[in-house]
Amino acid sequence: MIAVPQTALDALANSFGTTADQLSHFGGGQEESDGVVYTYPYKGAHRLLKIMAIPTEEQQKKLFCLEERLHFVRFLGENGAHIVFPQFSPQGKLYETALSETHVWVGYSMDIAPGKVRKETAWDTDFFRNWGQSIGLLHRLARQYHSWEASIEPESGEELLTWQEEWTGFHSWCPDDEVKSVWVEIKQELDKLPKTRGVFGFIHNDPHIWNLLADGDQITLLDFDVANHHWFINDIAIACQSILTFLSGGMSRPVHNREKLHAFLKFFMEGYEREYHLSPEWMNRLDLFIAYRRILLFIVMNGWIKSQPELHTSWKQMILSHPEVVGDFLRANP
Repeated sequence: MIAVPQTALDALANSFGTTADQLSHFGGGQEESDGVVYTYPYKGAHRLLKIMAIPTEEQQKKLFCLEERLHFVRFLGENGAHIVFPQFSPQGKLYETALSETHVWVGYSMDIAPGKVRKETAWDTDFFRNWGQSIGLLHRLARQYHSWEASIEPESGEELLTWQEEWTGFHSWCPDDEVKSVWVEIKQELDKLPKTRGVFGFIHNDPHIWNLLADGDQITLLDFDVANHHWFINDIAIACQSILTFLSGGMSRPVHNREKLHAFLKFFMEGYEREYHLSPEWMNRLDLFIAYRRILLFIVMNGWIKSQPELHTSWKQMILSHPEVVGDFLRANP
């Protein structure tokens, strides 16, 4: 990301009742980051302030999407979900802005949640169940939310925060024609799937292990910055990401321990079912959504992947061959 100009930092800090010299770096700010997060003092404690850059020509659309996501996260928190709760500024706004020559700088404030990120190689069945329960609760609440197919931008009438919009963005971004061709095939499969309130809605869209804080039995979901209208099963496929990468294979390399993946899913879904029931046949669609995630990550991390020829070859081969990963989960776990 580009560096935050001092003028924007000063203005946004002031908008949240603090000063730039009281901000302490908390996370983000790297080249691949979408923003930078600071802590700042607030009433004897601390809050988080996330700052992001939006090109001026995209500000209407991007600010609308940000506000839609923040309203959704507040709805979740107000209804019992453990999330990093967005807070209003002293001016009563969910976000504040500062202008530079080429960008709108936007900041929003959040509470600091307790807990730690778990190691991706840790095996803790209670943690997996609690993780599943937190996603089940999110999906149960999503069924009650007013927006479930798309967010409608009021001035243009455009449908935003849709899975089709996400797919199109990655299709344009993809630098590899062969991978792009498979991306098109996956969309053709997704187009055939049913979309009802029981299986589709506003979801987190990135609930992997690095976006969780664990504090005893409590799981807090972080980073709703790519929350989107999508199939519920997509959140479950994304939750498998660390298992597929580190413990079972199936993301960038062939599966070498399907039993580990099935065991994770068994515990995860036990927790999920405490809050929400997803029709069992969706579990046998996991391979399609894992394939979707595999390509999405390949595009996002393409520069880093290409710097490692062996990884690039393996990852691309997984995309082109579209192998069975989860397989028939229901048969293996009746």
